[in-house]
Amino acid sequence: MLENVHGIVKVNQDARYVVFLFDTYEVNRKMLQDKYVKGESAWYTDAKGTGDDGKVFYRIAEDGEWIEAEYVTYVDTDE
Repeated sequence: MLENVHGIVKVNQDARYVVFLFDTYEVNRKMLQDKYVKGESAWYTDAKGTGDDGKVFYRIAEDGEWIEAEYVTYVDTDE
């Protein structure tokens, strides 16, 4: 399921670590080995996707890169 959102996701990991991104939120997703974000960084998101397996992701890049929700805190900016 895909939802439109307007907010910021803040990466929960320590700045020494990175979180890898995925190509989609769907079950057939693949981790992008060369795409990641640093811990303690913040990113704009416009979409929240929930795969059929129940895992939730946020889209943080225009070309469709997704970060797993368990590694971020979502802050809604749509007021």
